[in-house]
Amino acid sequence: MGSGIDLARADNPHHAQLLDDFKDQLLIAFVRRLGGEVTVPVKEVDETGAYLLSVAIVDRVFNFALQRKM
Repeated sequence: MGSGIDLARADNPHHAQLLDDFKDQLLIAFVRRLGGEVTVPVKEVDETGAYLLSVAIVDRVFNFALQRKM
C-alpha cells in the first residue's frame, strides 16, 4: 500500500479506506482489460521499485503513465 494512504489513515481513516477500495477497483479494471486473467512472476513485481506510476483523470478517462524514479 502506498505510504501516502498510510499517512492519511491517522487523520482520516474513512478517506484512506476509500483510497484502498479505489486501488482495488483499478486493479480489477486492469485485469478485466487484459482478458480476465493475468500471471505475473514475483520477480517482475520485485523489480517495480525503480518506477513511479502517475494517474491523471481527463474528461472522465483515467490515464496511467510509468516513469523511472530519479
